[in-house]
Amino acid sequence: MRRLEIAVGARFGDLVVVREEPQVGTKRMFLCRCSCGAAPVVRLDHLRSGHTRSCGGCGLEHDGERMSIREWADFAGVPESTLRARLKVMSLREALLR
Repeated sequence: MRRLEIAVGARFGDLVVVREEPQVGTKRMFLCRCSCGAAPVVRLDHLRSGHTRSCGGCGLEHDGERMSIREWADFAGVPESTLRARLKVMSLREALLR
């Protein structure tokens, strides 16, 4: 099978590829830069599938404000599990207004 080339600077959600890291077993790994400034190392298959789109610690942005899911849930007055379930099928704006 042909090796997939990923360019430095390629964007996957909030992550931008900085460089390829040494493989872990058979999995290709990439150092990325998140929009919040964090630098996670992410598996290539997770980047391509959309499973990983941010560092996981920067939260969600809405109207220029960034908070974690727990903080958004407290802000909206709903349980965190309810907000997570809503986010699977709708945008943050829709989930907060329900």
